[in-house]
Amino acid sequence: MLKLRLLLLSLLLGGCATSLPQVTQQASYRLPAPSHSPLHQAFAPLVDEQSGLSGVYPISDGREALLIRLLAANQAVSSIDLQTYIYRGDDTGRALLWSLWQAAERGVRVRLLLDDMQSGKDDGLSMLNQHPNIQVRLFNPFTHRQWRSLEMLTSFDRTNRRMHNKSMVVDATLAVTGGRNIGDEYFAANQQVSFGDFDVMLLGPAVIETASQFDRYWNSDYAIGVEHLISQKEAISTSKVTREFADIIKQDQLKQQAYIGSLRDTPLVKHLSEETLPLYWGEIHVAADAPEKAAVQSDTPTLMVDALSHYFEDTKHDLLLVSPYFVPGDEGVNGLAELVKQGVRVQVLTNSLAATDVVAVHSGYEGYRQPMLEAGIELWETKRLPGLEPGAWNASSQASLHAKTMVFDGKVVFVGSFNLDPRSAHINTEMGVFIHSDALATAVQAGLEGTLEQIAYKLSLEQGHLRWHDLETGTVLDSEPDAGFWRRFGAWFLQWLPIEDQL
Repeated sequence: MLKLRLLLLSLLLGGCATSLPQVTQQASYRLPAPSHSPLHQAFAPLVDEQSGLSGVYPISDGREALLIRLLAANQAVSSIDLQTYIYRGDDTGRALLWSLWQAAERGVRVRLLLDDMQSGKDDGLSMLNQHPNIQVRLFNPFTHRQWRSLEMLTSFDRTNRRMHNKSMVVDATLAVTGGRNIGDEYFAANQQVSFGDFDVMLLGPAVIETASQFDRYWNSDYAIGVEHLISQKEAISTSKVTREFADIIKQDQLKQQAYIGSLRDTPLVKHLSEETLPLYWGEIHVAADAPEKAAVQSDTPTLMVDALSHYFEDTKHDLLLVSPYFVPGDEGVNGLAELVKQGVRVQVLTNSLAATDVVAVHSGYEGYRQPMLEAGIELWETKRLPGLEPGAWNASSQASLHAKTMVFDGKVVFVGSFNLDPRSAHINTEMGVFIHSDALATAVQAGLEGTLEQIAYKLSLEQGHLRWHDLETGTVLDSEPDAGFWRRFGAWFLQWLPIEDQL
């Protein structure tokens, strides 16, 4: 009887599997950079002086990351294209959305391409999509909007594949890309949770490459307009929405006065006011997986893996890897070990168990620490801020590394969405930029290495046992630092589950 029930259940679930809706949509592409755009007038002369090179402004400060996005949106006169994995409906998310709405009211074309992993936003997305100058598409969407959990179960192979890319292109003149999603925790506006992340602002040819990546995703069969997915309840009055939206923003501003004041104190504001923005120039290659990677049982080449492999293979002296979620697998460990044998110094910075926001990923990483240390790979794990007691299973860490950055031989910097784990390699779509600039590579590596002792523990092996060294205090620990019993138990328990290929 039990076998019969299981058979019937499997048939039922299999019969409920969903596919993407077949819809007809009008293709659209980036608009040319308008000569009257304030952004174009400010940056085009600088780009013209550089003979085909691209400009980079590195963004490690979360406040600057938000400020650049807001300023660019507020200066837009032609087009804004925004692509992201997560878009929170919190203070910073609303602030950016308000800038996008105001831009649309000025006649700017706004295209929003969002991954559909978040729920509870259908009414807001439908409202936005009704604005004549705003188009919203969802990547690999859930087709049964009220039954997302069931659809995740019945169509797991499809719905498990997500768009992890992040980009913003304004007036085909300025682009921002990197590891940040849209939300308070990514912009240093959440006092409970903060993600240390890294973006870059791009100028020049790299902007066009970023825009082309956006267009490929926007016009793919996997990006579906919300009008085909969400029932429109009633026509909106844009003027009414504008008034109500403005009232909400005023309330947010009153609540976030201290944060808004801190935005004015960022180095970016000083640089812009004095016209001394420090830019790095070099050849930049924008790499991105094909959107078809989202296909079930996809045989689409993993373009990001191929691009990264090329740089790994060419490394001769020094390799610095920063990845919040680091599950190298046996193949990755062997590859890094081979580099060490060839004389390459390999350093890895990732989250500690106490600092990680995904315990399951740490459980997949733990088993690879010993073989990496035995191979001569240098491992560092971030400390958590004092005053926080992380739970056993949840993601509530006050300060968690979220940047995905690599430095190859002090010459090339990678910044993007790609984590060194199976999910980025084989399941999600990813993107990133390879920046050929000795000056930037030196600055990034020196800046990170100069703070490692303050922000992270260095791992070692003593008689086959792991040790965590706090080089700032001289303390040596013999168990996961700052992680309580239940969090350690949670990580241990998850190691027994066959989930590594999903991490």
